[in-house]
Amino acid sequence: MIATIEFDVPRALDRVGGDRLLLARIMDFVVEDSPDLLRKIESSLESDQLGEVERAAHSLKGLVSNVYCEAVQSRAIEIETLARVGDRAAISRALESLSDLMEPMVTKLEVARRELETG
Repeated sequence: MIATIEFDVPRALDRVGGDRLLLARIMDFVVEDSPDLLRKIESSLESDQLGEVERAAHSLKGLVSNVYCEAVQSRAIEIETLARVGDRAAISRALESLSDLMEPMVTKLEVARRELETG
């Protein structure tokens, strides 16, 4: 079962002092950078560079924390932790789940960003 993608926009707005345009720009960064971080996790796992897996997962965790996307953040935390202990099989399973969340997250963020700019 795929987790539902939700954002806590009011909380994120509070974090940036109510600046809708700043939050929209942060959402742009998440949309632009999160797919690259996912690819970095995948390629690092394929090349057995668990330190790089851990760093990329940590970066993804921090990036999505800005918009309070808990589903993606929790998968990134899981991958970061698994990379630290070297559990490649579990990383692969968690990575599959993370991959399933990325496209819906990006799509919903794009919609939320447009709503911030118009609303």
